[in-house]
Amino acid sequence: MKKYNFKHIIPVALSSLVILYACNKSYLEVPAAGALSQDVLANKVGVEALLVGAYSLLDGEGSSAGTGNGPWATSSSNWVYGSVAGGDAHKGSDPGDQNLITPIERWNATPSNSYLDQLWQQRFDGVQRSNEALRVLKLAKDISAADVTRITAEARFLRGHYHFELAKNFGNIPYIDESITYAAGNYLVPNGPALAKIEADFAYAYANLPETMSSVGRANKWAAAAYLAKVYMFEKKFSEARALFTAIIANGKTSLGVKYDLVAKFGDVFDIPKKNSAEHVFSVQMTVNDGTGAANANSGDALNFPYGGQTGCCGFFQPSFSLANAFQVDANGLPFLDNSFFNKPIKSDMGISADKPFGIS
Repeated sequence: MKKYNFKHIIPVALSSLVILYACNKSYLEVPAAGALSQDVLANKVGVEALLVGAYSLLDGEGSSAGTGNGPWATSSSNWVYGSVAGGDAHKGSDPGDQNLITPIERWNATPSNSYLDQLWQQRFDGVQRSNEALRVLKLAKDISAADVTRITAEARFLRGHYHFELAKNFGNIPYIDESITYAAGNYLVPNGPALAKIEADFAYAYANLPETMSSVGRANKWAAAAYLAKVYMFEKKFSEARALFTAIIANGKTSLGVKYDLVAKFGDVFDIPKKNSAEHVFSVQMTVNDGTGAANANSGDALNFPYGGQTGCCGFFQPSFSLANAFQVDANGLPFLDNSFFNKPIKSDMGISADKPFGIS
């Protein structure tokens, strides 16, 4: 008969019991590193942090990973999809540098152009962050009724902004609010209903945001009014837009309570020491050297300077002949809104002029 060595069997059995006991301990359920659950964030500090996170994407950053396009595809000014596509400027730099802008400028971009994919992703990231602030707000118990209203209005303002950006660039877009789960299906809706929902977000913000805010970077009542009036223009609600613009001009104030006004010199709008002036309806705030390790300070809009030389990069967003031609006026000092200024184009000092840009008939 075999003899069993109990000196070895007993330690192994004890080890197995310890392992089985440990497997049932809750401390082994470790959350993902760097992630916070809704339960942890469901308080005033957490919700305010989520709201700041939604604001943080206004600079257009946070989306270039994996595309190689850098921050230019999602810059907050939309210079690629606005001025370059519209003929006011050229891409600049050299032909191979950010060459996906060229088909956008020529109006022959294809769906595979990753500039478009990156823009879609970054703006919907902003929608998601806005909605997450609203979702967690409903779970918090330590927020006053006044702050609930104010936070809801700020989050809806931001959600309206990001959706409006998407509607302007893509037309038919999914409209996603805080009630929608991502397993619910296809949210593609016609542009009309999407604009109606965007209008509702800005209308809520206009009705519920205070005139002054705790910091200059937060949207106030009049910033929401300006966005709402712009949506009215897209919806061709011109009488509503005019009435609201009239109210904004008469009564509008910055988030710090300064009445809207034109500054003495146009260049002062872009002068850093004079930032956040009376002419700034809604002024996104930027940071530098903030420890995030990402491109910051709105680097996607660091434009116009010469290619190479002291700057090292990049020479993007160079003004076009079309821009110069558009400043021509008739005998009454009025612009040629029918594009007839192209019939007598201004020539450079080298005698060069340009044809109509793509998209202009």
